[in-house]
Amino acid sequence: MTTATTVYARFRETALRRGGAGFLNVLPETAGIYGIAAGEITYEAMLGRVERWRAAFADRGYGAGHRVGLLLQNRPVFIELWFALNALGVSVVPINPDLRVSELEYIIAHSEMNAAFVLAKRHDEVETAARQAAGRFRL
Repeated sequence: MTTATTVYARFRETALRRGGAGFLNVLPETAGIYGIAAGEITYEAMLGRVERWRAAFADRGYGAGHRVGLLLQNRPVFIELWFALNALGVSVVPINPDLRVSELEYIIAHSEMNAAFVLAKRHDEVETAARQAAGRFRL
């Protein structure tokens, strides 16, 4: 018999066991494209990032029943936010970066997301889509 658990719980359990082992490696060419730091991120470092986000979301009242969109491509922050939100029972709505405004409007309206983390270059489009979807929404 297996017990139900969350992605966050599994990650945390592994991070506490593996600490300094590599969790994620951002290659230089990827770092250059995304404008982020290259190099390895250990389980311990990622757990620290996740816990900071988790605490910030908890302080703002996020929990079960909330839905948060993530339009961040394959950046490490996507994983940080996903695990942190998962820890609180928040549903994550991954947003394909190739969506047009009308498609963004559809996903915002139908997922009933409450907020989204969006790349700066897509902020205006997502804001327009959210207005058109007429939902309560924070970017």
